[in-house]
Amino acid sequence: MAGIDGLRGKLLVVLVAFSLLPMVILGIITLVEMDLASMDVQSNITSLSTSLNRSALAVGQGDADQVQLAIAKARQYDEFFERIASENELVAGYVADGSANESCTPPGIWVAPIGSNQTTSEIRDATVRSLCAPARIMQALHKAKSSLYLSYIGTEDGVLAVWPYSNKTLSNTAPFSYKDMPYYTQAKQKKKTVWTGPYVDSKGDYAITVTTPIFRDDKFVGIAGMDVPLSPIYSDLSSLKGRGYPFIMDSAGLIIYRQKNKPENDLNDLFVTDNLFESTNSEVRALGKGMLRESFGSHVLGLGDGDGYVAFSRIATLGWIFCIAYPAEEMSLPARYIDSGIKDVARSTTAGLNDASRRVRDYALIIFVLTVFSSLGAAWWICRRIDGQIASLAGVAEKISHGEFDVEAKTFGELAVLAVSFNKMAQGLKGYVARLEEDAVLLGGSGKEMAFLEGVKRNLVPANVPQEDGYEIQTLYWPSEANSFDLYDITRADEKIAFAMAGVGGDGVQAAMLAIMSRTLIRASPDKLDPAKAISDLNMQINQHGHGTNLACFYALLDPVNHTLEYVNAGFNPPFIVDPGGMVDTLGGGGIALGMLNRMELEKTLIPIQPGDVMVMYSNGVVELENGFKKQFGVERLINLVINNRDLPASEILRAVENDLLAYSQSNRASSDVTLIILQRS
Repeated sequence: MAGIDGLRGKLLVVLVAFSLLPMVILGIITLVEMDLASMDVQSNITSLSTSLNRSALAVGQGDADQVQLAIAKARQYDEFFERIASENELVAGYVADGSANESCTPPGIWVAPIGSNQTTSEIRDATVRSLCAPARIMQALHKAKSSLYLSYIGTEDGVLAVWPYSNKTLSNTAPFSYKDMPYYTQAKQKKKTVWTGPYVDSKGDYAITVTTPIFRDDKFVGIAGMDVPLSPIYSDLSSLKGRGYPFIMDSAGLIIYRQKNKPENDLNDLFVTDNLFESTNSEVRALGKGMLRESFGSHVLGLGDGDGYVAFSRIATLGWIFCIAYPAEEMSLPARYIDSGIKDVARSTTAGLNDASRRVRDYALIIFVLTVFSSLGAAWWICRRIDGQIASLAGVAEKISHGEFDVEAKTFGELAVLAVSFNKMAQGLKGYVARLEEDAVLLGGSGKEMAFLEGVKRNLVPANVPQEDGYEIQTLYWPSEANSFDLYDITRADEKIAFAMAGVGGDGVQAAMLAIMSRTLIRASPDKLDPAKAISDLNMQINQHGHGTNLACFYALLDPVNHTLEYVNAGFNPPFIVDPGGMVDTLGGGGIALGMLNRMELEKTLIPIQPGDVMVMYSNGVVELENGFKKQFGVERLINLVINNRDLPASEILRAVENDLLAYSQSNRASSDVTLIILQRS
């Protein structure tokens, strides 16, 4: 511009530049946004398909065929071990009876101890005679149950009976060695049947031992035990056909059994370690601990690049968990059909966006060329006319600068509006002070209304938030400069705590009055312990006195004794709960806001609040908070923030949310009130 002489040349360049620059910028932005839209469509569709797959697996977990199979197999193994325990207790009962009226010395079965702790021959003979009948029962049970490869009775005075008898059996159960075994001490101390193992026996097979203590006249006299091989269980599991991969986990998270060959799909990540509690995958660790808390069920978890599905049931006798793992893609056939259809739609939509992007680029080029020539011609013609008009206006401006206000510029041509402004400026200078006073009066009235609305917002915030043992309640409230209103209230209602959060439709004084009236009516309601009745009555009052306004409202009652939450939702954002394992449950409800219908029948819902649960109630101002690029904070970001901090106290979770909101908004003012309530059970 410095090298161009005269207004005409400079104006020509400016007109061309300013006519082309917006078009160029708009074209670039349009192309970039269309490319981003194409990628967003693909990304959102992918996320939707993943969500559909998980949702398909999560529905009806307790009724799934896979869960029922796990329950049936666990019951089968439970009955197997219970039957063995009852047979062992039968032998122990006969020993406890202590009958020594017959004499029996079946060859090779009875072993009399020899050593420093040997008893007198009379006591030893009496012990041998008392074991005659139990020994026959033990032998009969062993013949009937091929799964039992060793049964034995060991007494405190050192007499040991084993079946089947062999030199190897005797060498493995040398005199007095059984009294040093852990199962002997555990049965004696616990005074009940105990299970120990699994362990690798002398044959190299896995086995488990059941031991029952024997008491005679409240005096411990010995034990009856059975060593049970687990090979029938392992053979049964190995014979299971189908897509599933069975395994057994004990109460310490250790995988007791799985097939020798690890799965080749994503399930391989489930067995990186032999103990689920020690897995590097947090979802696998949560799976192991979660199965110990439930009798049966199923879990969906992320493994590698895909998902896994595990059905399980407890083997109550041993405290073990029977599990069957499946690749998620083999469990969600209907969802995969939907997934395929959605991806086809995504590809079609992306192709359409790409075609549109190419057309926009072609049109933009044509428009660019036409604009260049049109701008050049129009600018040249306008410059010639403007030169003369500027000279006239310059003379008028010179007179005004010397205090001559009674002048008049010629109001024609391209600068006619500027000429009129010159004329008005001259006359307006005389009344400048009067206009300032008038503006001050107007501003004063607006300021009074703004001060009133700000005062209402401050007074609507509860002064004290009630607290309850075992729970923590934290709140966040940022009043905006907008005339809209968020309302939240936390009060005691007899032995319960009432939560109310609402967004007022409308703005200004009318919205403020509706907010004040609504909080007062909720607090004073005789039915505040019945959420559905209380909010239905509030709807009736708004219809009568709200003059066309509406109120989106969430109302809940926390019972800290029974640890339940009863709530209704009338058009408000559905709160969500994050459990200790990171799973998210969104509270149902929503529907129509209060004041939209003359009569509303609201349905209340009762849910449990489990230890470690974190519940979040939030207003639109939280998720609609924008950053410098006009992108909203969003519900997903809020949920992930709570999931990542769920192990912290509620106060720390709130601080993390507040810091993230501040960092995200970068000091941009919120367009509506920001309101948040966090309820956490310890």
